[in-house]
Amino acid sequence: MLSSNNDPFTSKLKFILENTTWSYKTTVTFNHNLTISLSISDEHVLHWWPNGYGDQPLYNLVILNQDNRIGSHLIGFRTVQLIQHEYGAGINGTSFYFSINFKSIFIKGSNWIPSDSFQKRVSDEKCERLLRSAQLSNMNMLRIWDGGIYERNSFYEIADRLGIMLWHDFMFACSLCPVDEPFLTNVHEVIYQVKRVQHHPSIVLWFGNNENEAAVAHYWYGLPQEKLKKTKDDYRKLYVDTIIDAVKQTDKGNNRPFVTSSP
Repeated sequence: MLSSNNDPFTSKLKFILENTTWSYKTTVTFNHNLTISLSISDEHVLHWWPNGYGDQPLYNLVILNQDNRIGSHLIGFRTVQLIQHEYGAGINGTSFYFSINFKSIFIKGSNWIPSDSFQKRVSDEKCERLLRSAQLSNMNMLRIWDGGIYERNSFYEIADRLGIMLWHDFMFACSLCPVDEPFLTNVHEVIYQVKRVQHHPSIVLWFGNNENEAAVAHYWYGLPQEKLKKTKDDYRKLYVDTIIDAVKQTDKGNNRPFVTSSP
């Protein structure tokens, strides 16, 4: 398969899940992004469940190009809904709970911070030990706190196997960020991160930042009144106009909710 960046070529792609194969013949170029949607009936798969509510069946999805393997992922099948409804007259706020596979889930969990200040000392075995301790403590959710880091691939794979749901913050914590073009372009790191981990059934929620909205709304930084409107406008430009849009476009095949700020 040889081509320059601009020369089209025809390729046959195969997607194999267990004993089922889907084939697509398409013409693309090397600088062309190709999106293919597969519909898989509930009759052919078992649902992935959080710890304490059922099993965590995972399926190996293999992608072939002209019979050459170009990728594979272990994936799971589940629905997720974040239920937020008004309580009614005289009661402030909304509900906040998860429904997985149309069943309400009682969340038991904790914050996850980096397991070592020096990431070179972190091993897959350490991640396994810590996540398994959460599972054995009857936890079913960990929040990846955005004062930390985007975790290694094995972390998400272990969470998938153990039924640990992940409330996933993006790494913007307790600060006012610039909104000039160089920074907004750099912020698209979220696209890379979403593409890297979006196939994991353990991830059930995206959060845009940690406490930044509360900081702006409640004047944590003591900004003068004349700067407050610009600060709020900058917040909306970064998190609503840039990050939410980037995540929704990248993760639109999934039904994960997105909340702007945590809390």
